[in-house]
Amino acid sequence: MFRRTVMFWVAAAASFGVPYSYYNPTVRETASSYWNKASELVPSGETAPAASIAGEGNAEGQNLVSVPKTQTAPAKPLGPPSAAPVFQQFDHFINFNANPRWIMETWPRVSTTLSDVQLEGLRVPLVSGSRIDDIAGSLTYYFDKDKVLQRITFHGTTGDERRLVAMLTQHYKFESEPSVAGSLYMVKWNGEPVSVLRVEPAAVINQNLPHTRLKIDLEINRPSRYYSLSPEMAKLVDRDKHAGRWGFK
Repeated sequence: MFRRTVMFWVAAAASFGVPYSYYNPTVRETASSYWNKASELVPSGETAPAASIAGEGNAEGQNLVSVPKTQTAPAKPLGPPSAAPVFQQFDHFINFNANPRWIMETWPRVSTTLSDVQLEGLRVPLVSGSRIDDIAGSLTYYFDKDKVLQRITFHGTTGDERRLVAMLTQHYKFESEPSVAGSLYMVKWNGEPVSVLRVEPAAVINQNLPHTRLKIDLEINRPSRYYSLSPEMAKLVDRDKHAGRWGFK
C-alpha cells in the first residue's frame, strides 16, 4: 500500500495538469524529480492490482477499439481507493471496457472535463510503473450520454516509447507515418486520422532524468458517430502537417 500511495502522489503532483502545465519548465523539473523517487521506491514489474481491466474473454488484449463489446464490470480494488494503482500492462488501463464506476473506485482523485460538448471526460493522474519504458502523465476517459467510453487520451512522458507503440500497433492497429522531429503513428478512416500517437524529444534532455526524455500525446477514438479527432488533437496534427513534419506520402 505504501508503494502505491507514493506512486499516486508521483502522478498527482507531477502530471495532473498535463497537457496545460507540462510546458512550464518548473513543472517538468518537478515531474522529473518524482519519476526518480518512483524508481527508488517501486520495484520494476510490480504485479498489476485487482483493479486492472481485462476485457471479457480478452486476457491477451485484442483490438478492443475496432469492435465495441458489451462492457463487463472489472474487478474492484480491495478497500477504498486511498492510493492509485500501479499497472503492469498498458492495456489494463488503455482499454475500452472501462466505465465510470471502475474509474471512481480505482483512483482517489478524479477530475471532470468536457470535450466537444457531447463527451464528458474523467481525468486521472497516471504513473504506470518505474521502468524506463513506463509512462507518466494525465489519462482521460471520455464518455457519451449513455456512459459508453468513446475516447481515451494521454499526455505525458516516457524514456522509451517502444513498448507503448507495440501495444498500440498490435491492439489498435496504429501505423507509422513518415515524420521528422519525432515519431508519428495513426489510425485512419477514409484517409483521415482518427487516432494519433505523437512522440517527440523533450525540449531539454537530461541524461540524469531518463524517464522524461520523450513527450507523448495520444488519442484513441472508438468507431462511432464521434469517430473523429478532438479539436485539440486535430489542431495539433494540422499544425504539424503545415510545418512539414508529416504528410509526405
